[in-house]
Amino acid sequence: VAIEVQAAGLNFRDMMWAMGLLPEEALIDGFAGPTFGLECAGIVRAVGPGVENVAVGDRVAGLAPASLSTEVVTAEHAVMRIPAETSFAAAATVPVVFVTAIYALGTLAKLAAGEHVLIHAAAGGVGLAAIQYAKHRGAFVIATAGSETKRAFLRLAGADHVLDSRDLGFADAVRAITEGQGVDVVLNSLSGEAMEQSLGVLKPFGRFLELGKRDFYLNSRIHLRALRQNISYFAIDVDQLPLQRPDLARALLGEVSEALASGTIRPLAHRAFSFAAIEDAFRLMQASGHIGKIVLLPAGNAGLRLPPPTELALRRDGTYLVTGGLTGFGFAAARWLAEHGAGSVALLGRRGAATPGAEDRVAELRSLGAEVSIHAADVADPASLSVVLDEIRTRHPPLRGVVHAASVIADALATEFDTADASAILRPKLGGAVALDRLTRDDPIELFLLFSSATTLLGAPGQGAYVAANCALEALARARRAEGKPGLAIAWGPIEDAGYLAERRDTRDALARRLGARPLPATQALSALPAICDSGLAVAGFAETNWNEARRFLPTLSAPFFAEVRGETGSLPNDGSLVERLSELDTEEALALLKTVVAEEAAGILRLPVAGIDEFRPLSEMGMDSLMAVELRLALESRLRIDLPLMSLAEGTSVASIVKRLAGALSARPQPRELLRLAERYEGAGDDAAAPV
Repeated sequence: VAIEVQAAGLNFRDMMWAMGLLPEEALIDGFAGPTFGLECAGIVRAVGPGVENVAVGDRVAGLAPASLSTEVVTAEHAVMRIPAETSFAAAATVPVVFVTAIYALGTLAKLAAGEHVLIHAAAGGVGLAAIQYAKHRGAFVIATAGSETKRAFLRLAGADHVLDSRDLGFADAVRAITEGQGVDVVLNSLSGEAMEQSLGVLKPFGRFLELGKRDFYLNSRIHLRALRQNISYFAIDVDQLPLQRPDLARALLGEVSEALASGTIRPLAHRAFSFAAIEDAFRLMQASGHIGKIVLLPAGNAGLRLPPPTELALRRDGTYLVTGGLTGFGFAAARWLAEHGAGSVALLGRRGAATPGAEDRVAELRSLGAEVSIHAADVADPASLSVVLDEIRTRHPPLRGVVHAASVIADALATEFDTADASAILRPKLGGAVALDRLTRDDPIELFLLFSSATTLLGAPGQGAYVAANCALEALARARRAEGKPGLAIAWGPIEDAGYLAERRDTRDALARRLGARPLPATQALSALPAICDSGLAVAGFAETNWNEARRFLPTLSAPFFAEVRGETGSLPNDGSLVERLSELDTEEALALLKTVVAEEAAGILRLPVAGIDEFRPLSEMGMDSLMAVELRLALESRLRIDLPLMSLAEGTSVASIVKRLAGALSARPQPRELLRLAERYEGAGDDAAAPV
């Protein structure tokens, strides 16, 4: 079955493989093999001989090798149909986690109503799926998670009791909850002492379901005494099912498909990234910063490249409704529509024809050959908007396009804000967009354009409600596209001659400095509309931005998401070998350079300013975990061309202790005399300040 991928699920296996924490033997026995990605959702584009259960054009989800791709080929028994109302992004959260949950709790453990199940790390994808399935079977769920935010989410997800997975006291808490009896089933992803404690809370004839991989390939030992009371131990890797047990894989996916269609199970909470932002997705998973699933979307993979101008197909026999169309950037958009062939333009504003200058603007549009009508209504009021839409349908050509440009901006800090202030901003932009979406679903809409702001990408102090409204607009555009309906949100940069900023030069100039964006004339911005509409994106941004200038004011631009656009701004020159430069410096200068290199790499991984890195403070206290330490090691190995042992944060690793190890590693091979002096000098430094790496 050949599938055009619309969304792919990211799994912990992918992140561990990328970090070099899984040996290849951990993957070669699986269906996906040593590739990135093993689940996706999309559209069937071709089928092979003998395929009967799916056909070309079907919406499907399933297991597939190398699914972090735009196209995959997989086996028929590894796919399932998905309901029309389920978006591809939501569907991509389903296959691996629910097959795992049903196989583990149903097929293997045979979890029964009234039994107790302990689900570790339950805020992850498998954990949340397991909670749904366990509750469906009538079980009593005890769940663990490592942060209070995640534990709060688990309570909302239906867990009967929630504990801290990082506190070994969870075992005593489980015994207290079960009145000393213990649990019937453990779904485990913890290691070490936490795993042993989990084995210890099983009652006789209990079932232990192991999801982890690393302990198997490290050949970790467990004490068999824990299994003495008829305890069953199951090692689970669903990646092997389609390869080794195709009939079972087909049956499990069939059960998942039926449960999804009936509403017995629901897609998981998820966060979506474009393929272009895959580094951010991996970093989020590495930091355990997500709840549920991470989904990757091919749309926008290559970014937005504007091709030679194409014509946007506007209809002479159609009406185009522009909210906020009597003033500012909304009127500029209405004029652009009239200039490019729109036969009828309907201008909607709160004051309608009473808007100052309305008569002159109507005359201007009519001089361009368009039929023009003016309507007074609150776009966020469904009743008022319905009257306008009925009038358009009765008196004008069919409604073929919507441009939602209405907005209210009122800068204020959160401490100075109340509900009424927020409503005044949210209603016209977000409330209006929702009303337009709901009330035009039966119209022959070909263009549904929502005007957003670049502040959704970069943030804007004092504009929290405005940014939130625009973020919601972008989500609405994506939702419409997922339903097969037109939808495009454009995050515009500053516009110099129309709208809010045109009347507030000081604000415009300050915003331009903060964003590093040069305000553009409305005509120049709108000239990009054909190419943006032709791009196939649900959300696009358009601004002329000096990313390095903006970086001085916006720390968020240090994130990997912006790596391709911000340019090189580091303090170190990039010509020649770093080791060669070290050898050319005297001891003090070389020592300072080495410290700078380590601090810069650590700051980049921790997403902290370099100045915030204390040379002698353990990096673990600044938020670095073991996976980040692997990343730091790889970065330093790459820059210094040496092999370093894995750094143990438990030993108090600091910049100083890393520099000590680096100096020793550099001195262990033939080096210029000055570098040997550096190593000799630094071998004695930092011993009292930080433990060795």
